[in-house]
Amino acid sequence: MAFDINEFLPYRMVRLANAMSEAFSEVYEQAGLTIPQWRVLVHLAQHPGATAKQLCDLASMDKSTVSRAIKQLQQQGMLVAQQSEADKRATEMTLTEQGTVLYETLTPEALVWESKLLSELNPDEKQALLATMKKLEGRFLL
Repeated sequence: MAFDINEFLPYRMVRLANAMSEAFSEVYEQAGLTIPQWRVLVHLAQHPGATAKQLCDLASMDKSTVSRAIKQLQQQGMLVAQQSEADKRATEMTLTEQGTVLYETLTPEALVWESKLLSELNPDEKQALLATMKKLEGRFLL
């Protein structure tokens, strides 16, 4: 059996994820955000007070990428960082009012984008896709 990279599932999934990410970027790029900034913004909206380490885990990004995104969002007035009351070594981040407004503005657009993407599938295909993804994620993600 010959190996065909174009039929190799991990390769195909990465290609698809990259293509979707590139197409989806139209939603948050209009606000001047990068992929890491978008992910940090969304995770902070859903996990206020998260630390940089927690954001790395939540967004599946490395520490330097998250640190840069945090710094840039701080400079744009989207988030504030403060020392944790519980652990003086940790810094907790929260969105500012401006960051929250941006999140609330972009989220409906993200959901519309996702809905258009999923409209390519019939209900059975959508259900099968989501079930398959959940099964594979269960193998690799905690």
